[in-house]
Amino acid sequence: MFDALLRMQLAPIVERLAEMETQFEDLYRRAESFCRIGVCQEVDAASNTCKVSHGELLTPAIRFFNPSAGAQTETRIPSVGEQCLVLNYGGGEGGAQSVALFGLHSDRFPPVSTVATLTRRRHQDGTQSDYDDASHVFNWSNGPTVFKGSRDRVDVSIGATSLAMTAQNLELKVGAVGMVLDASGVHFSGPVVDHLGRVISPR
Repeated sequence: MFDALLRMQLAPIVERLAEMETQFEDLYRRAESFCRIGVCQEVDAASNTCKVSHGELLTPAIRFFNPSAGAQTETRIPSVGEQCLVLNYGGGEGGAQSVALFGLHSDRFPPVSTVATLTRRRHQDGTQSDYDDASHVFNWSNGPTVFKGSRDRVDVSIGATSLAMTAQNLELKVGAVGMVLDASGVHFSGPVVDHLGRVISPR
């Protein structure tokens, strides 16, 4: 009789504890799926969405972060195979309320700079730009076209054509033919100086 009375008194508490256990399990599941590392599997550039695999799951088409998206905006389409962080702000299993934050390096896409002062960007075709804020040097290259500039000097080359500029002068060369612009005037070098079809230098 005492046991029956005790069970009757404890029944609401046991029931409430069971409810709390279920709630805690649901919260744990949601917290576990809130933030996961994933890999981009598909990209739809037109809609700015992608599909990301994480574990055995694949998200539906979800939005991805860009460097900026306001009055000043910049778009960068992620690559298939690129690693990202999936933020499931809805806490569901399917990822319908998820966004992808890209920029995590991996073995497939290693970092292009390991120097703390060097910021570098490399495009798919090999075009590259970087700036080292320790040496104050900016570099930009696209195939045979190369630009290098610092606080004291600028060098530009396009195949056999090169341009050099310092604080005192600007120099442009195409092979052996060149022009120097400085405080004293304009100086040409080479066999011929032609202006509008008229040769103004001795051959």
